[in-house]
Amino acid sequence: MNIEGRTATDLIGRESALSILRRHTAAARTGSARAVLLRGPGGTGKTALLRRVAAQETELGSTVLTAVGRGEQGDLAVARRLLAPAGIVVPEAPEAPGELYSLFRTLWQDVSDLADRAPLCLVLDDLDACDAATVRLLDFLVRRVPDRPVSVLMSRGTGPAGPAIDRVIANLVAMWCCDVIDLGPLNRAQVVEFVSLVLGGAPDAAFVDACHRLSGGNPRHLTSLLADLRARGVRPDDTGTLRIAVFPRDAVGAVVRARLVEQPDHVRAVAAAVVVLGRMNPEFVGPLAGVASRVVLDAIDTLQREHLLGHGLPHPLRDWFRECVLAVFDPAHLTALRMRAALLLDEGGRSVEDVACQLVQLDRIDEAWMSHVLMEAAATVSARGAPEAAAQYLERLVERDPDNVEVRIGLATQLSRKDPVSASEHLAAAFHHTADPALRAGLAVKFALTARDWKMAHDARSLLDAARRDLDTAGLDRPTDLRALLDASGLALDLSHSTTAADAVTRARALEPPRGDTTAERCLLGVLSEATMRGGGPLGTALDQARRAVSDDLTLTDWSMLSAATVLRCAGEPNEALAVLDRAVEAFSLNGDELARCRTLTQRATVLMSMGDLFRAEQDAHDAVLVVQDGSWQHEVPRPSIALAWIALQLGQVERAEKLLGPLDPTDVSHRVSEHREYLRVCGWIAYARQDLDSAIENMVSCGRVMRETGLQDPSAVPLWVDLAFTATLTGRDRDAQQAARVAEELAGCWNSAETLAFSQLARGFVATGTAAADLATAASRNFGSVPALIQQTRAEVLAGRLWLGLGDEKAARVHLRTAVGLALRCGHRPLADEARELLLGAGGRMRIPEQAERVDLVGLTPSERRVAELAAAGASNRQIAERLFVALRTVEVHLTRVYRKLGVARRSDLSKAIQHRRSPAGSR
Repeated sequence: MNIEGRTATDLIGRESALSILRRHTAAARTGSARAVLLRGPGGTGKTALLRRVAAQETELGSTVLTAVGRGEQGDLAVARRLLAPAGIVVPEAPEAPGELYSLFRTLWQDVSDLADRAPLCLVLDDLDACDAATVRLLDFLVRRVPDRPVSVLMSRGTGPAGPAIDRVIANLVAMWCCDVIDLGPLNRAQVVEFVSLVLGGAPDAAFVDACHRLSGGNPRHLTSLLADLRARGVRPDDTGTLRIAVFPRDAVGAVVRARLVEQPDHVRAVAAAVVVLGRMNPEFVGPLAGVASRVVLDAIDTLQREHLLGHGLPHPLRDWFRECVLAVFDPAHLTALRMRAALLLDEGGRSVEDVACQLVQLDRIDEAWMSHVLMEAAATVSARGAPEAAAQYLERLVERDPDNVEVRIGLATQLSRKDPVSASEHLAAAFHHTADPALRAGLAVKFALTARDWKMAHDARSLLDAARRDLDTAGLDRPTDLRALLDASGLALDLSHSTTAADAVTRARALEPPRGDTTAERCLLGVLSEATMRGGGPLGTALDQARRAVSDDLTLTDWSMLSAATVLRCAGEPNEALAVLDRAVEAFSLNGDELARCRTLTQRATVLMSMGDLFRAEQDAHDAVLVVQDGSWQHEVPRPSIALAWIALQLGQVERAEKLLGPLDPTDVSHRVSEHREYLRVCGWIAYARQDLDSAIENMVSCGRVMRETGLQDPSAVPLWVDLAFTATLTGRDRDAQQAARVAEELAGCWNSAETLAFSQLARGFVATGTAAADLATAASRNFGSVPALIQQTRAEVLAGRLWLGLGDEKAARVHLRTAVGLALRCGHRPLADEARELLLGAGGRMRIPEQAERVDLVGLTPSERRVAELAAAGASNRQIAERLFVALRTVEVHLTRVYRKLGVARRSDLSKAIQHRRSPAGSR
């Protein structure tokens, strides 16, 4: 097999095109033909097909004349080469149009005479590189071949060939004088056949994908790549399979470098210039490479033909090819080249980003103009919402001038959205490099809010204390806002850590609450509201502070609104909390603050879960986990994983919950107040789901101990005391259960919201007996329903049903248990639904278990999701749905993804059955 000649692989993926060409030439031999034009990018097999047909026509006795366009400028230059082998002389083209027509008639007569002796096949490759007069002659001939035994086969690339040539080709196609065959890239199946033939084995999927992507499906590129792989020793394994594990990524790079070394100096210079500049514009490539523009074009053509620029490949692979090119050159030479490139681009009026991209790759930024360019580029890309690029530019400026406070602050601002740990380091450095009290205060606040890791809490407190001393020493006239921010950030920091939370509450009580006229005062009010709540302060006071904290939309872009939203939720105002968080998620999404968005999504998931909307809660928590995974603070923000694990448990996904908690370090979590108790709570419920009651109670008791050790009367912890009362009752630890119920009652006494009161009643219902316990559970359900808190209401109804069943009143039990089943299905709480249904059957009730697809009305589809689901079930495509509802295609895809998850269906075909069941009444009694 001849790899370079591609004789064994020419027809792969081209069989249909060859068949069409043969039909045309066969028709031409009988005097009935039209011209054929092969069209496709370079390397797609046009020339090979023409040669194959030409060889066959020669064997059949036809006269075959061939020529290739070479970019000649002289009139009829290609026609002369085409017809000369047949003895037809093509004179110089006359200037007068009438004389040119006469010449064309004479040439047509010569061609006809030639065809009278034997069928004639004219083959013209690279038509787009022919002179215009030759193309006009072909036009003249093609219009006259239908009644003669003459076939005309042509090829051209996909780019423009010039107005005259393009016009002639378009006219021929429009008048049905010429058929067009488009040659596209090979598909995956054809690449498999190609690879198998060349390398002698069956490639696995990953191997095929690599070859397909590297070659772009271009047969010539693929042939070159496989030749390289074979030369590097790639062979099938013992089973005859080519596996991606043997794909020599570095070997292909070595071949690229070896080919480049073989090129002339000017071609290598152009390669380096093109790769450094990232563009093929001769205006810049020529001066950078030190060669003339005409030489640049020839060199680029050579580089593309040899696949040395990764032309046409996907972006990552193209970068890989170009890195291989750069590896050929001395680093000092590349540095000098990048310096010249930056100057050329700057003087040539290119964008500041283009210039900055060259500067950031230099070893040193040692000239003032470089600093100005990088600073301007950072501002430009930051305004466009690209903090990573801005940080890249600013990092080089920090290297040049580590004491520059302004640059440090700018870099920290960009990093804080993606890499808060590094941002904190730069904020601390800026703090120590300035003596301005106001600036130091602002930096201390930024550091405290950016350094989320508990290990940095000591440093944050030190900076905050130092900033306060600076303000006292400076005696500023109006330090009110600065002091408010220092107090707010210090309280927020200390409230989040187990060893300092009680101290934060004590300090908060000593502060005079501000009026909330400024953003700084509203920030302080937000944190004070949480401190008031966690210290067991009056509900009315905390609620008033929270509402004033979020009274201005601008405050919603600030961190303290999370505290206010927490208070609103715990005060039994989940809808208010949700409205605040909705606006905050939108604000943080717009400004690109991923860490704040993550925390807000988690908070909103908590609110939605408390209201019983598990499916929306799951989406928010899942999005928050993705943000954490994409960021650089995986170990600093455990709360999204804990929240999603808790939601997964309520959806009946025990293994998923375990998997989410697996990567978390219990030691790190133990230093955080809210996260630690929630972590222990979820661990306890996982053990309960696994029927490991000993581990369940152990985790719940540990959770209670953690809450007591904080020294706080925190009403937000009431649900955890209820869980402890429940598990302690199940395991016969009546003393622990009674104590947990008492604590819940005490907290409800100082924080008298309907939800807290309901939790207290539920806890007492677990430890009480007789009708008193059943009455407490019923009262708890009523209070939960007023919030609403549907999941907790379901728990209360299950408890009431269980208690009445134990008292022998099956009728009363069935009422509560049917309510529980309905609520549980509405929320999507699978464990509670199963428990309530089992108890209902035991109480003599009957309820048909609905199929997954029957639960459409019960799983909380939004109106938009329901419309999309119904149209999809009716057979509409995603694009048709988008057009019908006047929404983006991506919106339809997102809605369908959520619908599938909520309904528990795996494919589009299942939706039709789901919608039909939805319209039928559910059978339950």
